[in-house]
Amino acid sequence: MYVEGIILDCLYKIKINRSIYGIYHLLTGKKSIQSVHDARIFQLEKYYGVYLTLTREHFMHIIDDMVKDGALTEGDDELYFVTDAGKNRLAVFQSTTIYKYLNGLSFSAMERHFRDRLYLLVQTYSNILVNNYSFIPVIDSQEITKWVKDFYRRHYQSNTPDRLYLELHQLLSSLPKKEADIFVDRLSGYQYYGLSMDQLALKYKLSKDDITIYLTGITHELIKLVGQQKEIYPILSQLMKGFEQQKFITNTANQTYQLLQRQFSLEMIGQIRNLKLNTIYDHIVEIALYDSNFQIDYYVTKQEQEEIIDAIQKNNTFKLKTIKESCDSSISYFQIRLVLARLKELMPGEIS
Repeated sequence: MYVEGIILDCLYKIKINRSIYGIYHLLTGKKSIQSVHDARIFQLEKYYGVYLTLTREHFMHIIDDMVKDGALTEGDDELYFVTDAGKNRLAVFQSTTIYKYLNGLSFSAMERHFRDRLYLLVQTYSNILVNNYSFIPVIDSQEITKWVKDFYRRHYQSNTPDRLYLELHQLLSSLPKKEADIFVDRLSGYQYYGLSMDQLALKYKLSKDDITIYLTGITHELIKLVGQQKEIYPILSQLMKGFEQQKFITNTANQTYQLLQRQFSLEMIGQIRNLKLNTIYDHIVEIALYDSNFQIDYYVTKQEQEEIIDAIQKNNTFKLKTIKESCDSSISYFQIRLVLARLKELMPGEIS
């Protein structure tokens, strides 16, 4: 239900503006400006990166099944349309707590780290409390292992295990019982390992796809609650360290941003970094998406912005080629993409 609901919502909002694979890249958190751009333009930020392990083959299998059961109809050029039956299923999905919890663009970068740190921390303290220092860790990651070891050294002579238990109990008590139970069933302790995804799916009569989304949504909600009340969750809030101020921006775009701050021209930045100008343009669009103070007027004048917006409204589309054909030939794809990056500000309340 959950994966299908997400796909239905994406298709309903994107309509004919993107192929089905644009949605696949969105769900798997492809680190491309196009995927992030789509998330912003079509107001699908909550779904970005919510299913990192989804394969292209399995994604298309889900699509085919939805066509067979009448939730979707297939058109030309890899386009799919939501049927009335699909809209009913979408409405059911949107009434769930998981739909409300998902916040992929904000939390996808820290979600795995938060959850893995917690899993290994709980397992570590559960074993140490009974003087068992030899166990197989549930998380096979040097990065996570190092973080837990450093955490343990910093809190060696404290009542951290008791405080962690109390914080976790209070946090999970804010969720419906089923959601808290599913999350707890993944935790491991002394001589006990949490349930696998397949075991969880079997126990709660859900598909493995839905269990994945279920846990993702719950984790996003827990991160939000901890972030909002760090004074109540001093232990759990440390699981988020290193991500609080992290902007969703690629390292390469950040390097371009630093050079922009030093007043270098785009051409000069390209030469310094040995990158093509079009690559620098990609970085500028990404910066415009994430830095609300970044001024685009230097690259696209107010008059050009108005012309691009008129083309969007006239054609009722976000397709770059269609917009370009409706604008003066002097207007570039780069300028159109910049306007699209700021569309929420330039056309408040008009994006649907």
